[in-house]
Parts: sequence; C-alpha cells; structure tokens
Amino acid sequence: MPDRRGRGALPTSRRDRWRVVIVVGVVLLVLLFVGEVIDQVVDTSSSVGKRTDKTWVAATTTIVDELDTLTPTFHAIRAHATDASEFNRVTLEFALGELTRGTTTDETTYESLGLAAPSPGAGALMAGVLRLRREGAADLARGIELATSARTGPSPLPRATKLLVTAGSCFIAADAGYHALVVSLRGDVNARSLPPSAWVQTPGVWSAASVGAWANALRSASSLVFAPAISIVAVTLVPPPLEITGLPTTTTTTTTTTLPTTTTTIAAATTSTTVATIAAATTSTTVATTTTAPAAKSHARRQQPATTTTAATTTSTTTVSTGSSKPAGNRATTTTTTLPLVTTSLQIPPSGSTSVVAATTRLEVVVIVKNTGDTTAHGANVTSVLEPSRSSHTGAARVSCRHKLSVLAPGVSEYVVMPKLAVKHATDYELVVTASIPGGPPDTRSIALYVSV
Repeated sequence: MPDRRGRGALPTSRRDRWRVVIVVGVVLLVLLFVGEVIDQVVDTSSSVGKRTDKTWVAATTTIVDELDTLTPTFHAIRAHATDASEFNRVTLEFALGELTRGTTTDETTYESLGLAAPSPGAGALMAGVLRLRREGAADLARGIELATSARTGPSPLPRATKLLVTAGSCFIAADAGYHALVVSLRGDVNARSLPPSAWVQTPGVWSAASVGAWANALRSASSLVFAPAISIVAVTLVPPPLEITGLPTTTTTTTTTTLPTTTTTIAAATTSTTVATIAAATTSTTVATTTTAPAAKSHARRQQPATTTTAATTTSTTTVSTGSSKPAGNRATTTTTTLPLVTTSLQIPPSGSTSVVAATTRLEVVVIVKNTGDTTAHGANVTSVLEPSRSSHTGAARVSCRHKLSVLAPGVSEYVVMPKLAVKHATDYELVVTASIPGGPPDTRSIALYVSV
C-alpha cells in the first residue's frame, strides 16, 4: 500500500537533525552576542581606569610642583639662617611660616580631591610623602624657635637639637617615599609624567652632629636674638568715666604769615618802578585755654563741678599799601584753629588726673595690648588690680583679676575684656594694669579713679 504521509514528507530522523542544527545555531548566535557585550564592557572599564589614572597623575603632578616651590625657602633656612645679611628674627619667622603653611595646604588639597590612585600602594606612598613634609616643617619651625628662645632658665638646646634632627629625618624619608612611588609606577604609561622631587641634596647636613652645631650657631646669632615685648595700647572702663578731673592746662597757638609782594615794571625809553602792593605780615592767632579746678579733698571734689575757661578767639589782619596809579588788590589771610576734644574711652588718662565713674558695684576693665616684639608670644598675661585709697573710709578691699592670652603674633593687638571687679560707692581707687610676657619686660599703667555716690 502506498505511504499515506505522501511523497513530500521527510523521515523522522531527518527532521530531528534539522532541529538540532537550528538550536545549535541559535546558541552560537547568543554566545557571540554575549561575548561581544562582555568585550565592550571590558574595553569600557579599561578606558575608565585609564582616564582615572590620568586624572590622578595630573592632580598629583600639580601638587608636587606646587610643593617644590618651597624648596628654595627650605634650603635658605638650613644654609643661611644664621647669616645676618640673609635673615633676622622677623624674616626667619616669616620664612618658617611660609614653609609650614605651604606643606599643610598641599596635604589638605590632596586629601580633598578624593581621587583613586593607580594602585593602593601608590596612594599610600603619596599620602605619606605629604604627611612627612608637613611634620618636618613643623618640627623645623619649633626647633628653631626653641634654639633662639629667651636666654633665661635651662638651656633649650638639647630639645631643639632633637626636634631639628627629627625634622631632617622626615624630609629624608619623604624624598625616599616619593622615589619609591615613581619607581612603582614606571610600568604604568599614564604615570610616567610624574616630576622628580627631592628636598634634601646632602643628607649629612641633617646628622645629629651637624644639626647640634647648627643649633648652637642659631642660639649665638645676634641677628636672631629673642626679643619678646608687649605694650598696653589703651585702657577703658565699663561703665565709662563721666568726667576726667585734674587735666593739665592746654594752650594752642597758631600763626600764619603772608610775605610781602613787590612788582616792578620797566617801560621802553622811560624807567619807572611801581610798587603795587606791599602786604604786611598777616598774623592770625588763636589761644584757647581749658582749666579744670582741682579740689583738696576727694569728697569736696565731687561737689565742685569742673570749671572750663576758654579764651576768645582773635583774628587780626593788617595791610599796608604804597601809592600807585593802579594799586593791586590787597590780600588778607585768616586762620581758624579748632581745639581737639578730650575723649575718655579707649585711652589712658594722663598722670595726675582722676577718672570719675558713675555709682556702681561692678567695674569692668577693657585693655588693648599689642605684641611689640619680634617673636610670637605664648602665655602673655594681663592683670588688673584695684587698690582703695588710704584716704577712703568705706572699707573697700583690694581686688584683682587676671587674663591669659594663648598666642599673640608679632605686631598683632588683642582686645581683652577683664573679669568684673567689685567696688564700693564714694571710694577712691588706683587701677594698676600690667601686661607681661615670658622673657620680656612688663608694661604697667596706673589710673586714678573715683566711684561716685
């Protein structure tokens, strides 16, 4: 019997082979697609990594270049700090400040970038280099400060020498760390552009023996003599004075003179001289006198108000003219003088005067002090003492207070508000304000004052 499947039907085994071929083809296509995607992902990751490395190298190169601008300052300090033609106390402290600020800023900048280094080891090496140079600059500044400190008390040279040796070790270790960083990245094409950086050319100058001799030279250098000084610029009271009695008499005289003027004219064929104007010396004088009447006793002084006398202001002008057919206009000069007003805040009243304050039980003293020396002051003190007058019979006691300043840089002033002091009404006091600094002379100001009833 004929086959019912017909002539066109394929055998079962043949159909199964086609199915296998189709499935295998699909699988191969899928595998090819996946492989292509993976390859693109790998290429993309590699490109991103290369770009990241380039960014880190560029940023690090900028920081290293900036850091190396400090090397001339570093070498000058080590080689010429004791040379009076190169450094004095102020310029040396300025150079040390530039070194410490620069190394600190560069380390902070690198940390703030947050960039991934080509390898964890490279990142650790770079961070270590920046840290060591910052620590070396700080130890160098502190060691020189100790070596040139005040010539009183135990010698600071042993501690100063130790700090200076430590500073040298930090700089040498930083150079070694940076060299190791460059070597570790030699195989990285993107990292080959890192610049060289070496601060210490001769490690022997930072040996203990060499640094010890340097510390002695620093201490002996006359140009680096430690000269701490502090001064009181102004003193004021809270509540402020109502008046200041016993001020000295003040006289102000101002004179203005106009020189004579002469004009001569010579005509052709005829000679004639004409004195057009002769202006006599013009004088303008202002005299003002202020007088405060003092009193013999304190209580009487409070009942008698201050008397102020002011002389009248007189202005005189004299002009003399010599005859002329066409006299020129006369000139007159007038001068007016204004006397300065006396204020009672943020100044130190003159000796012999008395500041009268309103009735109060608490007096606050405000002092402005200034570092007038050539070195940073550590631990400056300001003290205020109120000593009642022996003529006062109010039972007032001696009171005092103290304020300590942590750091005061050369040339810098500070506004110090002292703790309040207990006072009594109707009492005369002497206020003694003293500013002192370790190793320097104190500055003392005395003010007489009266607390009203």
